[in-house]
Amino acid sequence: MRTEQLTKTDIWILPVNKEICFSNHKNEFKEKIKQDQIKLLTKFAPFLKPLLEPDEKILMATQATSPMSFVEQWTTGWVIYYLKRCVLILTNKRILHFPTRCDFTPKHSHSQIRYGDIERFKLSGFLGRVLKIEYKSGKKETFYHIKPKAFKKLKTLEHLFMMNGHQPSSVRERHFLCPKCITPLLKDKFSCPSCHLEFKNIKEAKRLSILFPGGGYFYTGHPLLGIMDAITEGFLIIFLIATVVGALERTELWGSVFIVAILLFIEKLITIYHAQHYISEYIPVNKNIGMVSFNAAPEPFSSYKQSLKPGRTH
Repeated sequence: MRTEQLTKTDIWILPVNKEICFSNHKNEFKEKIKQDQIKLLTKFAPFLKPLLEPDEKILMATQATSPMSFVEQWTTGWVIYYLKRCVLILTNKRILHFPTRCDFTPKHSHSQIRYGDIERFKLSGFLGRVLKIEYKSGKKETFYHIKPKAFKKLKTLEHLFMMNGHQPSSVRERHFLCPKCITPLLKDKFSCPSCHLEFKNIKEAKRLSILFPGGGYFYTGHPLLGIMDAITEGFLIIFLIATVVGALERTELWGSVFIVAILLFIEKLITIYHAQHYISEYIPVNKNIGMVSFNAAPEPFSSYKQSLKPGRTH
């Protein structure tokens, strides 16, 4: 198999297992796969450097869609698959989950799935290529829209999930890490227990969702949804006021007032529901947090590409 020679003089800024990362499901080195993996890992190199453990190796990276509820899909529509985009980076110890923007650029948010926390997993291609995971806590999650080549490659790494020797975490399921100090974050606690970094919280998301049209979406960093929601709520509010004014003169219109009020109430409930789910990704209040430590790498990851010259053929 054609592979890359790994010597002390061409070690990357990241510990990448080149033979696995740059090969296909048949364990054959492919230049296209190498370039795709480098391009994807380049975006996350500043985040990965402080995150990886001393003896941890990167095996592959793939684009995907984060877990979502049926209600999220039903109330948001096809747009949810862009809003929930993510990147999964598999190592020899865990799966690192990075929620991303629509263009797969990273946010200041990441979670981990320790292999020791996995009870069962399944790679399914029946209704799209998905990775289904059942955790030892009993919780189940599904990652969607895995690309075909990555899906085939994942199948060759299935044994990693269930190997003996992987220790479970205390929560026994996927959990988020502080982007500043890498400490595991506590569920529904929007402050890091170690460095006390503050995250956007559910209480404020609810308050803004109730008081302002689209407020919950703007608070969680989804301006497009915020604008759409503001337009919808604004129309319902104006229509409600007009209907109330009309009902003061014509009593038979109070039924219409009730219907419009119910629609506005439902719209608010949907906004609050969505905001709660987006908040669960632990969004730092300070957008610039951690940039000093993340950019502390001695040189950019891209500069290491030149050392990746094809080696001998085996």
